[in-house]
Amino acid sequence: MARSMAVSTLLLLAAASLLSLQLLHPPPVASAAAVRARPKVGGYSAKSRPWVSKLVAGFLKKQLRNRGNKQQQQQLGGEAASGAAPPLVINITVGTPVAQTVSGLVDITSYFVWAQCAPCAAAAGCLPPPATAFRPNGSATFSPLPCSSDMCLPVLRETCGRAGAAANATAGARCDSYSLTYGGSAANTSGYLATDTFTFGATAVPGVVFGCSDASYGDFAGASGVIGIGRGNLSLISQLQFGKFSYQLLAPEATDDGSADSVIRFGDDAVPKTKRGQSTPLLSSTLYPDFYYVNLTGVRVDGNRLDAIPAGTFDLRANGTGGVILSSTTPVTYLEQAAYDVVRAAVASRIGLPAVNGSAALELDLCYNASSMAKVKVPKLTLVFDGGADMDLSAANYFYIDNDTGLECLTMLPSQGGSVLGTLLQTGTNMIYDVDAGRLTFETAPAAAAAVSLMTMMLVPLVASLLLF
Repeated sequence: MARSMAVSTLLLLAAASLLSLQLLHPPPVASAAAVRARPKVGGYSAKSRPWVSKLVAGFLKKQLRNRGNKQQQQQLGGEAASGAAPPLVINITVGTPVAQTVSGLVDITSYFVWAQCAPCAAAAGCLPPPATAFRPNGSATFSPLPCSSDMCLPVLRETCGRAGAAANATAGARCDSYSLTYGGSAANTSGYLATDTFTFGATAVPGVVFGCSDASYGDFAGASGVIGIGRGNLSLISQLQFGKFSYQLLAPEATDDGSADSVIRFGDDAVPKTKRGQSTPLLSSTLYPDFYYVNLTGVRVDGNRLDAIPAGTFDLRANGTGGVILSSTTPVTYLEQAAYDVVRAAVASRIGLPAVNGSAALELDLCYNASSMAKVKVPKLTLVFDGGADMDLSAANYFYIDNDTGLECLTMLPSQGGSVLGTLLQTGTNMIYDVDAGRLTFETAPAAAAAVSLMTMMLVPLVASLLLF
């Protein structure tokens, strides 16, 4: 069995995963009781078009075509996912009078927005193509953030200019030297804070704070940076004063012909698309205040609740540990060890085939020969959340076929100290975050290619290696 991973380590140093950015200290988080000001943009939607995925760290190896029959009434092993859920990479426009297009990897566990800026230091590292660089000297509204600004993080204010902090702050030195680390040494970026005008459809928003990175290493799904939409003050949704956002991730086989796209919506656009939505409270942690948590109360397999999972396994504790985190970038779902062992055993017993060791090839735990799984009925999993909200999953949400090895594996792994719901598990579901009301609503919705607002922006297809949270 694969070794269990502590979530504290998972959040800072997980193999094959791009982790939530860590500044030296997290910024202050606005009080949930505060009244949110009027949003600077009424509503906004952006599509993320599919691209060919090169998969990370020997985990998900290459784009593969689905070999299952989508017309079958039972979910068979051949209907497992044959690729990673495409991460959300969207275009935004920055600068005036000529707006520059910058692509960003959307990360709901991050409270920071940054983009590669020109000139980036070639010796220190520039992001590989197709990532582009924002040109500060091409924007009349670009302005480095001074050390004296309230938006300059306290830890950066203390080191502004790297010497004589007080004098430099008085002299208006720029708020620089942030350093963000992802996945241990897998990827990193550094630079200084600045402001510029961001344009969303027909609405220009001046003074948006973002990181201007002049040295970066790694590959952020081919994007030019990261768009953080966590709870922190510097996240995009906080700066634009959006109280809601939603996204719908489509599986690779659903996007092969280009007829559908993953999509993210903000503000007034982030509403249920059907009457089948179910809701559960959004929780927050004192230890990781920028993350979105939910209260997972149980798991059912083929309709039977797994009572062997110890009570309180998924609880978010008073000290901020434990709980269940939602991610928009990691493909795998991590379950607390005590729950994972029960789920694994229940799935394995119902499949009834000899397991194959897939830890070396795919870093996954429960694997079978895909040829044997093709006609096997995969047990149906249902996640049960606080408030009686049930999330019914399909085989593609938790099984993955790798044609290179001929293996089909459960895309869940054990963890210690908390759980993470990954992107494969969320594909095909419209996930609606009402941050102001503290509720998550989810629904199985029509294809994300359905009409969105006129402010929709299209992303050109990317071919990229994936480094996922």
